[in-house]
Amino acid sequence: MTRGSHDPAPIQPPAKVRIEWIDAARGLCVVAVVLFHVGLWHFLRFEHESSVAFTFWDAAATALGSVRMPLLLAVSGILAASKVRNGFGNGKAWNSSLSNYYLYAVWLLIYALLSIVVANSPRPQRVVSIGDFFLQLIAPDTPLWFVFALAVYVPLLAFCRKLPPLVVLAALAALSILTALFVDSTAGQWGKVPELAVFFAAGVYGKDLFLQIAGTRRMLYFASAVPVFLALMALPDTHPGIDQAVYIVQGLAAATALVAFISAVTRYRPIAAAGSWVGRRTLGIYLLHTPIMDLLILAFHGPLSPLVPAISKSAPIALLYPLVLTGAVVAACVGVEYLLKKCGLTFLFQRPGSVPRPAGSRAHLLSRL
Repeated sequence: MTRGSHDPAPIQPPAKVRIEWIDAARGLCVVAVVLFHVGLWHFLRFEHESSVAFTFWDAAATALGSVRMPLLLAVSGILAASKVRNGFGNGKAWNSSLSNYYLYAVWLLIYALLSIVVANSPRPQRVVSIGDFFLQLIAPDTPLWFVFALAVYVPLLAFCRKLPPLVVLAALAALSILTALFVDSTAGQWGKVPELAVFFAAGVYGKDLFLQIAGTRRMLYFASAVPVFLALMALPDTHPGIDQAVYIVQGLAAATALVAFISAVTRYRPIAAAGSWVGRRTLGIYLLHTPIMDLLILAFHGPLSPLVPAISKSAPIALLYPLVLTGAVVAACVGVEYLLKKCGLTFLFQRPGSVPRPAGSRAHLLSRL
């Protein structure tokens, strides 16, 4: 029987819906990355006359270091779980890795060129020479290490997909501890790739658990995880290996508590809308905040230097300044990304030739950073 004009159209599979708490979690993490760098590279380097503001933001930087990357990597692992589980047969694992490494190489080149333009910038974690650029293609030493890590983690875990998850998690936890023991923290950002892989794997293998945490028993998980996190934060440093083991458990407790908290507050429409809006723009914010911070730092060592005493002398201004500046940097990133795409430079944010996704569907892992 031939198809007539009145035959029903073929049924299209429904587009996958974005999960708002995941968008909000990614948005919160990337804003926390910007806030951390605002403090580390800029604000905490001031000569502070207000010890209250300095002490507060120094403690905030320490706390952010315990939560932002564990949660961001765990959420990235949740989004990558299907690619890992399906292995290499459908090409998605390799495509994800290639797309992420493409972005890493392109933006490493941009960072290298920027280092020439702003050669006097005191910001650490830069590309300092041509030789350093080629070295960093395999050993990151800029904030782009996270993009590089995503290119490594997905095929690595896809290769290990037939091993028991507990074996892989235990091996990555051991690798994290060994990295802390034998890799000097000043050697470069590349050490974070093996050190933090366990959190990405926790998201991959614990996807169902994290989705359960975000379900109906949020308060139970939140009330259980927060005391564990606070107790571990209060422990003094003892030995690098033990400290790293504590950090792993502490990071997992933080990820658990934040998933429960974020999934609860995103039940409220205004919070969900704001979190989702930022979450859909995290790629541009992550890639662009370093160049924008570079120009800002250089300006504060030049024409804007008279503002430094005015900021550091006033406790109220000093307390609010990092938050205000973080908001300004995030807004600038969003605006610059919009302009770059309008100018036809979409290849800066998406690998040419990669298959475009329909509106509303899940994008590539890093596009949903």
